[in-house]
Amino acid sequence: MKLEMIQKQFANEEEYFLFEEKSECKHGFYNGNLIKTSGQSIEHNHITGIIYILLKKLLKTTEYRVFIASAKVKTPVGNFFYPDVMVCHPNPKKHFTTEPILIVEVLSESTRKFDLVDKFIQYQKIHSLNYYLCIEPENLEVIFYIKNEEEEWFADTLIKGEDIITLPKLNLNITLQEIYYPA
Repeated sequence: MKLEMIQKQFANEEEYFLFEEKSECKHGFYNGNLIKTSGQSIEHNHITGIIYILLKKLLKTTEYRVFIASAKVKTPVGNFFYPDVMVCHPNPKKHFTTEPILIVEVLSESTRKFDLVDKFIQYQKIHSLNYYLCIEPENLEVIFYIKNEEEEWFADTLIKGEDIITLPKLNLNITLQEIYYPA
């Protein structure tokens, strides 16, 4: 996926939303700049789809909603991003949600640093967020960030098929095997 920063000023959020509705491509909004994203690899798209279907299936009897790629999340400081997959509390706004509990980003060469540093710094400001998964699409590797009860973030890197991503607030356990080699 290619990442491109574009300077564009908007008077308010509604102006940004109107621009997005008319645009032929998606743009996040970060520190006053549009972030144009384009071009996912086949593996990126494949992993994103697997995660979405897996979470949708596992959470179907809960109150949580699962979104893929086209749903925006708003950070407390007014930045907007399009996570690859996210799980939210019910009742998102018309154009975005402010209450994700899990955000998943599938990494690519051009977005890896932005996803692991800049986005993560912004995502940590979201009170409801408890889990952030960064998935390597080309090899078996997931960086799993989890927030504890003291609101501190910890990371673990998982690299084996039998490694388990434990999401207690969602009452879920997912193995890397389920992500990379679904049945």
